Amino acid sequence: MEPGRIFLFCAALAFSGYLGACNSSDEDSPPGGSAGASGAGTTSNGGLGAQPSDIAQWPMPNSSGLDLPNPQSYDATKTAGVVHDSVTGLDWLQDPGTELYARADALDRCDALSFAGFDDWRVPSFIELVSLFSVVPSDADPMHPLYLSPIFHAQGRYWVASAVNSNGLGRLLDFTADDCGSTSTACSIGVAGKPEETLGGAFCVRNGEPFASSARYEKNGTEVTDLRTGLVWISVPANSQTGAYADALSTCQGLGNGARLPSVNELLSLLVPVLDSKTFPGWPGDAFAWSSSAVPAKPGTYWTAAITGATRADSADTHNRVQCVR
Repeated sequence: MEPGRIFLFCAALAFSGYLGACNSSDEDSPPGGSAGASGAGTTSNGGLGAQPSDIAQWPMPNSSGLDLPNPQSYDATKTAGVVHDSVTGLDWLQDPGTELYARADALDRCDALSFAGFDDWRVPSFIELVSLFSVVPSDADPMHPLYLSPIFHAQGRYWVASAVNSNGLGRLLDFTADDCGSTSTACSIGVAGKPEETLGGAFCVRNGEPFASSARYEKNGTEVTDLRTGLVWISVPANSQTGAYADALSTCQGLGNGARLPSVNELLSLLVPVLDSKTFPGWPGDAFAWSSSAVPAKPGTYWTAAITGATRADSADTHNRVQCVR
């Protein structure tokens, strides 16, 4: 069956008050402005009313072999048909299948699932699916990459649990990174579609541990520690907050003490479901930020991300926001 129309997330979705950040039309431009700064040594819950599963509650996994912290690690030996993520602690169906569902049917399938002795399966949040995204594709065909560990028997798009947005579209994550293997200038991890159409699969997940309820961020001067992921986000001087990819690399490295550009997975943990503007003031609503993650299917480009999780592949000479981490 030919799937219905899919939209790149950066041009189509409107979650948490933002309308994407592609500047494709006036109505797609997000509102600007930001709240005031938090004081030094303060804490913030972050998430702005998000559900606990919408926020990264664990160290954000990175693709293995890139010399980054928390490399992705999976165990499929403990429970038949279940893959345990050794970094996040989440349990995933090893074989979610490739059948396409309408959004409500995907939610119902996971909610009704009783498997491997558990009946608390659910459709994952966007950031939970991002934790599985590997910037190093597992498919040997560079024109048809699959950004997912081969331990899973899965491919294509999967619905996420986020509510339908104000445009009447539901959100999905595409493990083929929509259009990245084509000649199109577009490239996106997140996509959107009409919830009543059979556009995505049901990649059911469960969490064995309760979600944290304590403060998420601790701010101290120019540094903000994410107490859930363990990442320390570092602000940069105003005259260095935008630049080309090489500028971003040198700016972060120049801060010393292990500062670097974040991977796209790490960057999305900051921006999804929405950036906490009280803790991170002054971030323009339409700004994309650099990640260190290259897009193999588009040589010379790197993943960038914006508030609420819009993503795209930008050439190294594009000027984007610089956000450092360690």
